[in-house]
Amino acid sequence: MEYVGFWRRALAALVDNLTWFVGASILLSFIPESVWEDSPEVVVVVGLLLASAWFNDFAFSEWRWGQTMGKNATGIEVRSLDGADRISFGQASTRNLLRFVDFFVIGEVMIAATERKQRIGDRLARTVVVRRQRASVPAAPVRGAAADPPGGAPPPAPEFAAAQATPVAKSDRGFPLPPWAPRKTLWGLIGGLLLAIIIPPLLVAPFDPDFESDGALLAAQGIFDGLLVMVAVGIASGWRFRPLGAALRQLGLRRFRLSAFGWMFAMLFAYYAGAVLFSALVVQPEQEDIGKELGVCNPGVGIVIAAVLIIVVAAPLTEELFFRGFFFAGLRSRWSLWPSAIVSGAVFGLVHAPTGPTAAIPLAGLGVGLAWLYERSGSLWPSITAHFLNNALAISVVVGSC
Repeated sequence: MEYVGFWRRALAALVDNLTWFVGASILLSFIPESVWEDSPEVVVVVGLLLASAWFNDFAFSEWRWGQTMGKNATGIEVRSLDGADRISFGQASTRNLLRFVDFFVIGEVMIAATERKQRIGDRLARTVVVRRQRASVPAAPVRGAAADPPGGAPPPAPEFAAAQATPVAKSDRGFPLPPWAPRKTLWGLIGGLLLAIIIPPLLVAPFDPDFESDGALLAAQGIFDGLLVMVAVGIASGWRFRPLGAALRQLGLRRFRLSAFGWMFAMLFAYYAGAVLFSALVVQPEQEDIGKELGVCNPGVGIVIAAVLIIVVAAPLTEELFFRGFFFAGLRSRWSLWPSAIVSGAVFGLVHAPTGPTAAIPLAGLGVGLAWLYERSGSLWPSITAHFLNNALAISVVVGSC
């Protein structure tokens, strides 16, 4: 068993607790303010119920499945030292009850110092946290290949070792399919969006609680983009983040034929024609001016350069890596082209809906077109270039109106 260190376990705990924080916030929002002001006993009862639900969710999940949602997303699980198939509820309760003690430095030190990377809760519950074991499929022998070295055959490669070589699985049109399945893709989408939505405000708010400055908005947007890339590369590399080049190739940063640029311009023409028809026949899309909000019209040259780089360069690269290279490709590993493209395009449009609900539909169409272009070219670079040109055109209009 490969014991898991602090950082992966901390990431799993972050995913679990952020999910709980969002869910609890939504539930608490339904309680009228008058109840909080006039009935303090209700506050106590609700707090105890949430604390009990939080604790029992961790304990039940580890007892029933050996892992929580965060542990599932990061590929780790809790195992018993006695070799049982799963830990008992008593073990799960013990290790989670002592989480309150381990949180204050003690657990971190013990994970770093002990051979099995056990915190106090693990020591008393006789459990360990290990990487999730995956079934391996032995490779067929190759005629004329050298015999195995003395001592037996080498251990099977991990699931994501395929990223280090040419992918063996391809679609009917030769599109390289990734090793992560739709289920892992959906969990990655949820986890990535939760991290990208919740973490940036938490990191920036201490410096500018009201987000009044362009610098604060730019910092939040930069962190948002970075978290999307982190999740995509993390899943593509099996959360090892090495070798980085292999993970990026698995996400679509591969060579392509120059003829792909012809398909790129055809896709952009179809998108703009569809957007014009949608505006004329359905509704005029209204969208917030993101460029001005991020400081494109700011008198400071540094802010303007940073805003242009984030909108025109960083956003196309990060969004294509996450929504096409990771999300669309993950759906495509089991689904056919158009269902994968439509679902990924719809999600792409919904993510941009807060900036203008009526603009979400044309943007969903753009997402479908970018997914089709990725499939057609076999590389993410044409989609990134198309996204770059679209954002550059939008920014040029904003600059002209400053």
